[in-house]
Amino acid sequence: MPIEAMIVIVAILSILLLCVVGCLRLSYLVLAIVLVRPSCDPIFGLARSVLGGEAGPGGAVNALVIGLGLWYVIQEPVLVGAATLPMWAGVFVVASTSAMLSPEQAAAARAVGWLASYFAAFSIPFALVRSPDWGLRCLTAAMYSSFVPVAYAFIELVFGLSDGEAGGRLQSTFAHPNIFAFYLVGVLALGMFMLSSNRISLPPNVRPLLVLYLPVLVLLIALTQTRSAWIACAVVVAVFVGLVDRRYLGFLLLCPLIMLIPGVEQRLLDVSWYDDDYRHSLDSLAWRQLLWDSALQWMAVNPAVLVGNGLNSFVHYVPAFFPYAREANDEAGVGPHNVFLQIYFEMGVVGVLAFGWLFLSLFSKLKEGCRSDPRGTLIMSTFAASYLVECYSDNVIDYLVYQWFFWFVMGTVCAWNRLPDRRLQTLQPAFVR
Repeated sequence: MPIEAMIVIVAILSILLLCVVGCLRLSYLVLAIVLVRPSCDPIFGLARSVLGGEAGPGGAVNALVIGLGLWYVIQEPVLVGAATLPMWAGVFVVASTSAMLSPEQAAAARAVGWLASYFAAFSIPFALVRSPDWGLRCLTAAMYSSFVPVAYAFIELVFGLSDGEAGGRLQSTFAHPNIFAFYLVGVLALGMFMLSSNRISLPPNVRPLLVLYLPVLVLLIALTQTRSAWIACAVVVAVFVGLVDRRYLGFLLLCPLIMLIPGVEQRLLDVSWYDDDYRHSLDSLAWRQLLWDSALQWMAVNPAVLVGNGLNSFVHYVPAFFPYAREANDEAGVGPHNVFLQIYFEMGVVGVLAFGWLFLSLFSKLKEGCRSDPRGTLIMSTFAASYLVECYSDNVIDYLVYQWFFWFVMGTVCAWNRLPDRRLQTLQPAFVR
């Protein structure tokens, strides 16, 4: 039997085993998915190539997460539905309407499914976190999920596995270096939260390990060569060492050493080059600026301000106004590389308003923890702000694994904020007590 088929069989059997565990207790199935999903993209990709088809095991896991989210909303309409549906209802109404207008119906339907899975990732913790103990279990699972990708990144670095399509940029178990970089920023913010939150008391032997883990994450973020992740990382680190815990100011002395990493200095120096005549290669930021200007000019001639041009329609229309889209040999098409522009292009002003309401509601729920956990609230709010920074220059809304991590962590913290007695709780991390 070919090794690829054996790996696929093992992966399918593992998923079936998770389902059996879920039959015993769904909450542990959720923790298992959170724990292993960031490591699964290579296996799911191999499964698609062996078994054929578009979805494969990855699609089955997506459907499972959506099903779990709907199950908890139906079972706990007040505890879960009332806390999350008002945030997300506008996004779903606008996205569903926009999907019906889309020239790419299949892709639009898939995009609605992804949004449903993000909603599920945010909603499920509201059903699980009935006590501080379960809040910590959820966050610990999210933190532990980074161990395999981080270990694989060092294997990739040592054996030169990143010298191929990624151009020497680390991408670990993820489909693209940018996704890995954004995920690491999230893990970094979560680690800072666990170090500074009033709600968590780490064991003496765990705290120094977590402190040492943070510079490792920063190093790997630098090696992904993702500039928007560098900015997001800088925002999170600056808030942590400047406003939350100044004992870690010494780590800032290590930052200049990052410039010695091959490729980092060049990526910083190339951000300002802009070539209008299409005859030379563009720096990635200049390429994005040209794409955004072209999209806005096309929208001025072809206005669809209120409801946009249809969900997932940017890739469909981009060859009409962007010359490089016709030259690029990318089967997935050329994305907008800007979530705000994408929402405006595809869902119009009402989409922008729905997205804005989603994040205003998120910050409002995070603010509920200010009195009992001011430092932890500041870190989580900064993480949410860094997400918006990343949205400025990348297709973040399409990065499913990172979206699940972000919304699951946010849902866990928001659900923890709603617990009646949260001021004096101190815990040690463990899944089961």
